[in-house]
Amino acid sequence: MLNTNLKKKYLLDEEYVMYARHLILDQLNAEGQLRLKNAKILVIGAGGLGCPAIIYLALSGIGYIGIVDHDIISKSNLHRQILYNQNSIEKLKIKVAADTLKKMNPKCKISTYPEKIHQKNAKQLIKNYDIILDTCDNFNTRYLIDDICKKLHKVHIYGAIENFEGHLSVFNYKNGPRYSDLYPYNLQLKDKPCTGVLNVLPGIIGILQATEAIKIITGIGKILSGYLLVYNSLDLSFKKIKIHNTQTINRVTNTYISSKIIDINNLKQYITEKRKISIIDIRQNTEFKKKHIKNAINIPLKSIKNKNNLNLIKKLSNRSILIIYCSHNSRSIVASELLQRENIKHYRLKNGFQ
Repeated sequence: MLNTNLKKKYLLDEEYVMYARHLILDQLNAEGQLRLKNAKILVIGAGGLGCPAIIYLALSGIGYIGIVDHDIISKSNLHRQILYNQNSIEKLKIKVAADTLKKMNPKCKISTYPEKIHQKNAKQLIKNYDIILDTCDNFNTRYLIDDICKKLHKVHIYGAIENFEGHLSVFNYKNGPRYSDLYPYNLQLKDKPCTGVLNVLPGIIGILQATEAIKIITGIGKILSGYLLVYNSLDLSFKKIKIHNTQTINRVTNTYISSKIIDINNLKQYITEKRKISIIDIRQNTEFKKKHIKNAINIPLKSIKNKNNLNLIKKLSNRSILIIYCSHNSRSIVASELLQRENIKHYRLKNGFQ
């Protein structure tokens, strides 16, 4: 629960009417609604994730919302970025978003920042808000948000999407894990341009980000801190994966080991030398069928903890050089963490299979 100052604060008569369905919830009631009214949330990115998150936050009764985005609306945005329409094309995203949100809830104060967040302005943008929603689409910005949120003691709610899969977590909550604990800096992650995405996927993840923000503000439910939630839209599955705080592990046990990485040139050399290798593709079955590395075995990330699959992977590791990969890096990093916990020796293919 955020420690917001509720003295001399109250709900207006019209707010009692608008939020009636909130107020009759025992866990929320008038105090919870008042906390929402006094909360300040910064949303970094007004795209596929940001649009649904901002809409539901504004309609939930959040009193102050800031939006950071420098992008212009294009036609290709419209199939998933639900604040915009055909008349919005070539207009600044945050201008259209602010105008639309004010019509939805005039009581919600909207501040817009038509700029790209970077080292020089990040602290100034973030410092006046309670919770930061990370709805951006690149690694550099995520690491920057992670760093500033840590320094300013701000909660960082992370969301990411690719193809048919979405990721969600709450970072820096009560000294919990950070984004850089999930994806350490030394991985040197690179953005993958023009990634396809099912249009409903950002809606689901963005709304879940908004849900975590509401829970934190009002003090209800269990917060998704210390876990990565992986959502697969193809089989409608949700999977929680434990995130270890690497700084704590280093300090207490000094046993944290980074993944061993192999690049595509080394892999080709192993194949040429006819070394005994086993390759596991952890992407979804549909991605695997479309294109994959020759002789690779498909074990999707969601199934990797299955007892039979773990036994198979252990056998492969014991008798060959085990290599895992996905389409980029994100899923293989999570899978590598799981295999490390099982003490399974393996390599991760750098930057995945392109």
